[in-house]
Amino acid sequence: MVTIAHAAALTEEDALPFAHSVALARSSGAELVAVHASNDPSAESRMLDAKAVLEGWGENADAVPYRKLVHSCCDDPVDTTLDALRGLTPDLVVAGTHQREGIVRLVLDSRAEAIAQNVAAPTLIVPIGARGFVAGGQLRLRRILVPAGDAAAAEAGCKAARWMIDLSKSPEGELILMHVGQGEVPGGDPNLPEGWSCSRESASGKLEEVLGEASQRVDLIVMATRGRDSVHDAIVGSHTERVFHRADCPVLSVHLA
Repeated sequence: MVTIAHAAALTEEDALPFAHSVALARSSGAELVAVHASNDPSAESRMLDAKAVLEGWGENADAVPYRKLVHSCCDDPVDTTLDALRGLTPDLVVAGTHQREGIVRLVLDSRAEAIAQNVAAPTLIVPIGARGFVAGGQLRLRRILVPAGDAAAAEAGCKAARWMIDLSKSPEGELILMHVGQGEVPGGDPNLPEGWSCSRESASGKLEEVLGEASQRVDLIVMATRGRDSVHDAIVGSHTERVFHRADCPVLSVHLA
């Protein structure tokens, strides 16, 4: 069985990422585990309830196997969350993030960014205030954008996009392979399921700005990442992390080998 983990923050801003977690678990038959780092005995009672969400959608309250995991091990809550996720080994992690940039991002490093960087599983980042692809329990995943910096990124992004299409049981849609920079769009046939088509686009400009604008016309961006590999990345974030802060839709971050 597929396991989906929701990194719970215990704030009202949990609602949108949690809705995506529940909807994807329902469509795929996955187990959903809400994970929170805390020493507070009351933490579990304050975590969102999948049954209540499903009932609000008019669905069977038991449609999703669901449990809560409150974990404590470290002084830092981010490290504690990472430790819990590594022990759980989920197939997908869902987390919300605030859209911070620059020095503010360095000082208040996003928990979602830490998860995407340090957990092996793909991480679905749902920016707070952005458009989601879940509304009223309905999954609306019709247009997926895959940035194709090179052939390896295109291949990894398309593979993850196919997995999300299968997970969400989305019957039809369009995958857009976009190359930002000079040259042709790399990557071969994305091997999409029946009902899905592929188009290719080229653009110029700063990657995060181009993708931020493109995010307004798609439901999901799937980005393959090599993580941070410079001092510049440590200060302003990797390409993927910078896209988190500009995107108007969820971003799925997947690691390149």
